[in-house]
Amino acid sequence: MTSLFPTPGLPQATFEQTLIASPLLYRGQGQRVIVVPSSDGIIAMLDAETGALDWKLKAPAPEGQQVELVSTPVLVGDKLIIVYQCLDHGVRVSHRLAVLDMAEKRLDPAFPVLEIDAEKPAADGRSLVKFNPPTAYSHAALKHAARKDGGLGSIYASFGNAGDTQPFHGWLFEIDLDAWRQHGPKRAIRSTLLTTPEAECPVTMEYGTQEMICGGGIWTPPGPQIYPVGDSYQIFVSTGNGQVDLSRRDYANALMRLNPGLEFDPGCAAALCAAFDPVNPDKACLASCKNLFIPRLAEHNAPLKPANGECDNKSYAECLAWMDYDLGANAPVMATLRDGRSVLVQAGKDGSVSLLDAEHLGTQFDRLQIAEICGTAEDPCKMSWAGMIVTQPALSYVEGEPVVMIPTFVPDHTHPAGLVALKIVLENGAPKFRRFWQFPDPASAEAKQVFRSHPSLPVLSKLGKSGDEAVWIIDIGMQGTIYGIRVRDGKLLVKALMQGTGRPLSAPVIDHDSLYAASSLPATHQAILEGFNIEVTP
Repeated sequence: MTSLFPTPGLPQATFEQTLIASPLLYRGQGQRVIVVPSSDGIIAMLDAETGALDWKLKAPAPEGQQVELVSTPVLVGDKLIIVYQCLDHGVRVSHRLAVLDMAEKRLDPAFPVLEIDAEKPAADGRSLVKFNPPTAYSHAALKHAARKDGGLGSIYASFGNAGDTQPFHGWLFEIDLDAWRQHGPKRAIRSTLLTTPEAECPVTMEYGTQEMICGGGIWTPPGPQIYPVGDSYQIFVSTGNGQVDLSRRDYANALMRLNPGLEFDPGCAAALCAAFDPVNPDKACLASCKNLFIPRLAEHNAPLKPANGECDNKSYAECLAWMDYDLGANAPVMATLRDGRSVLVQAGKDGSVSLLDAEHLGTQFDRLQIAEICGTAEDPCKMSWAGMIVTQPALSYVEGEPVVMIPTFVPDHTHPAGLVALKIVLENGAPKFRRFWQFPDPASAEAKQVFRSHPSLPVLSKLGKSGDEAVWIIDIGMQGTIYGIRVRDGKLLVKALMQGTGRPLSAPVIDHDSLYAASSLPATHQAILEGFNIEVTP
């Protein structure tokens, strides 16, 4: 039997501002520390055993400016790297990175604060697109890539915008930590990716990307995904709404594969893509692209038909943009099949999951609609912009076959939602999804009452001596609910109520028999870190 009990001390760890970034676990100096970044730029280090504050520090900013920190930092040995934005009277005026020395418990003087700045050639070949702080926003987690020849390696910082306020673009920065330490911040930014190189964004709607221009934000909370390849690595970047237009180098609402250096070649067949149509792209062209996945329906999929009728006369690409169902809400995960091949699982905000060839992204092996479109004529969707999936799938293996677990949510009172587990199997040599289990049972009344809004990100842990693996997910509400579900059969092992609401799109931290989660008290909106002991008994 598995149980979850509050950890003495930790539920009383409170913060002045909301916790949006995920907490982290640091092991060093003979102790375990929970790193808790709050949205006002305070980074608190709590003793994992007692919840007592060990030390804290505020992200440095010019005098009189406010700090906003919503991206999950990254640990590189004893260095904690943070990215944040500075505001003057509510306007973002700069975006910065800083390094904390966890051993010395201070800002690391070897890394002077780095301020983001960049410009790239526009699609017209005559203009420049400049990084614009007021319409940029760092929400995706920082990511680290090690170097085979030693050193600290590189950091990847991503930007989109808050609320899709136009004009904005997607930016990805490759930051060389060794160059930063040796030569200062002006030499630290090694490479830059711009997803929509449009000098002009002639939109008539200030908010959103329904007009399919500019955009392309890199914002999914888990951030870009990095996988090793030989002595190097590849970077998978999902982008938000806008358009894909190969001739203009617009790569919004897509999945991109990049190498170190961030130069991008979609690898699409020129003959098949010569007359590329962003609204109705040719399927043969889409299938030809080696390093670019553009979302599309599979042959067996029904068209997207929201009950409000807003997509009735729109193509799939137009419907995704109009409904704000951007692919960039979700991060991919890579799995290895029984035959040794690698595949990518990429979820969509529209409630779908696509199965891709990791070596050739244009090859879509399968696409499954695992969450029905929110809303009916009698029960309209309460947050149509939210979609039904915003996450990164949790990946495990059961009897040698990959299993992905994808949290879904539906803001209505009609459709079931919860955690959907899919096996990836081989059928006649071709990779396919096979439904494995779903929690709660989609036929139950409970499945239409829980998971009505964005849940936490899913995390995995081993349970005691049994070796069983559990996936943990938090359903956010006036009182958050933690579920622990056994991976091998979908059995509910733990259901525990939280003191607070939990925190959407935040990843809990699990360390051995402890679980820590960001939360807030519904009555006061006081931010807290909640801690629990996981007890496994025979």
